[in-house]
Amino acid sequence: MDVIPTFGPLVATLLVLFLLLVWWRWHRERRVRRAHAEALAALATALGGTVVGPAAARAWSADLRPPLRHETGGLVNRVGTVRRARFETALDFRRGRWPVRVSEASVRKHVVTASTTTIREHRVEVAVAALPALRLCRRVQAGGPAAWQAGDPGPAAEVPLSVARDGRPWLPAVLPAPADREFTAFTTDPQAVARAFTPQVAQWLVDQAGTDPFTCPVPLVLTAEAGLVYATRSGRIDPAHVVAEVDLLLGLLDRMGATPAHPPGPA
Repeated sequence: MDVIPTFGPLVATLLVLFLLLVWWRWHRERRVRRAHAEALAALATALGGTVVGPAAARAWSADLRPPLRHETGGLVNRVGTVRRARFETALDFRRGRWPVRVSEASVRKHVVTASTTTIREHRVEVAVAALPALRLCRRVQAGGPAAWQAGDPGPAAEVPLSVARDGRPWLPAVLPAPADREFTAFTTDPQAVARAFTPQVAQWLVDQAGTDPFTCPVPLVLTAEAGLVYATRSGRIDPAHVVAEVDLLLGLLDRMGATPAHPPGPA
């Protein structure tokens, strides 16, 4: 007795359900993309800036730090990548005297719990003049701030690409209290950093950091190199919070005595 034909309706039903699921996910993602683009456009209008698409959205510091570097480096990440990391949109504007770019990047990867997933990050960048290379990192662990082991510099000790390329020394910087308990820093010019980080600047930075390192506007890692200051965060550009991220970064630069510079030319 031939039983194979009896599976025909079941297979057809499953196929229809699968196609409906694919359509629903595509339609939902398209709706989310449209809403996000509209929100960014409204924010750009309010700030007197512009939104640029994928062709021009490349971060100013992309040559110094590729997008989603921790999601794309190494053999395992390369094998699991469905679509390579790329910049998809950017918001350009001036905030007072400062030129600012906020870019958004994504990568698509295989995951265990689903077929694929999209991982995103955004980067806030400011063009600066006459600022020594610096990496400022907040001391964090899953349970809260100020928890790296004594003597462990954390990500601050990672030499920026421009510093390594020029062969300059990468040295620890001494931060005044109370910032020395909450942050660690490395630089090419410890004396200049010591002059910029007065006790007043240190106290202001700690006050801004608050108690939750994952929700406050202070980035976990802040890098200054090659005429740029930039900080990367996970997730999309959030129109409701990105201005606070920018203003905190600019507030720190103003207090350090930094001056703006012309941003790099078109990428």
